[in-house]
Amino acid sequence: MTRRIADHYRALLREHGDSAEAAQYSSRESQFRRFAALAPIADLRGKRVLDFGCGTASFHEYLAGIDQTPAQYTGVDVVGEFFDIAREKVPGGHFCLPDALGDAEFDYAFVSGVFNNRRKGNRKFWQETVQSLFARCRGGVAFNMMSTYVDFQDPNLFYEAPERAFGFLKREMTPYVVLRHDYLPKLGSVPFEFALYAYRDAPGLKV
Repeated sequence: MTRRIADHYRALLREHGDSAEAAQYSSRESQFRRFAALAPIADLRGKRVLDFGCGTASFHEYLAGIDQTPAQYTGVDVVGEFFDIAREKVPGGHFCLPDALGDAEFDYAFVSGVFNNRRKGNRKFWQETVQSLFARCRGGVAFNMMSTYVDFQDPNLFYEAPERAFGFLKREMTPYVVLRHDYLPKLGSVPFEFALYAYRDAPGLKV
């Protein structure tokens, strides 16, 4: 299953090059709107950040643009072809396949768009991934998913009930959870995605 998804993104990279479309976003604006919903989990300046599903390191570009450049940026992806482009953008960054992370630890981990493609065992995949990332982080994890609160569902995408995801985090991981279902991934749309923050300790949210 991972190979099929990796091949899908390789094809997008060949077709679109270094662009939001290569990461299956409709536009850079839409991509950055999603990042804007994840980044406020904390002040990231001076922190160790893991970007899980990093693509060409566009999340680092976004953080730099809002004066939230982390001290250490690690990008993980199943498509190694993304890394040459990512290293040009972030010369001091570290990029690797998921299996090469070893026992590395971080302050915060971010996951954007990774849980959207339909695969066998979608719910198990996102839950195990978030738990694994949370175990590496001193601060917490922020991720997004497609919401079931929509009028139409693409058969190729996975949709989760936000309250179910919230409940899983509360029961299985941490009492400190924030659910956001208020942002627009695309102007003129409706909130068809949600974002969750899972904190290790009581959060000091950036206002």
